[in-house]
Amino acid sequence: MGDPEDDTASDIFPFDEDGVQGERQVLSRAELIARVTSLIQSCEGCESVGVVDVDALDHPDNAGCNWSFTLVLDAAGVEPEVYGLAYAQVIGMARSAWNLAPGPEPETS
Repeated sequence: MGDPEDDTASDIFPFDEDGVQGERQVLSRAELIARVTSLIQSCEGCESVGVVDVDALDHPDNAGCNWSFTLVLDAAGVEPEVYGLAYAQVIGMARSAWNLAPGPEPETS
């Protein structure tokens, strides 16, 4: 069986050794939120920050991503200057690697 770290790296960093990106992985809303949360929480000072929701786009953008740069975050008391840096570090990579699976929008209260 392969090394779990190798599997995680290939899920998070989808570029091959030549720097070519493969096709985006399609994830459920819950899985996309969990993965982006995990990336943000891996950044210093953001261990308690969580992604609450992502916004689906009506059509994929020019790069082929079908979800917005806008994230709904639970900052958990972390200062914007801190979670803003984490967001900046992960959002581009996440949008280039993953697409949101088609499905119903979450209910709002």
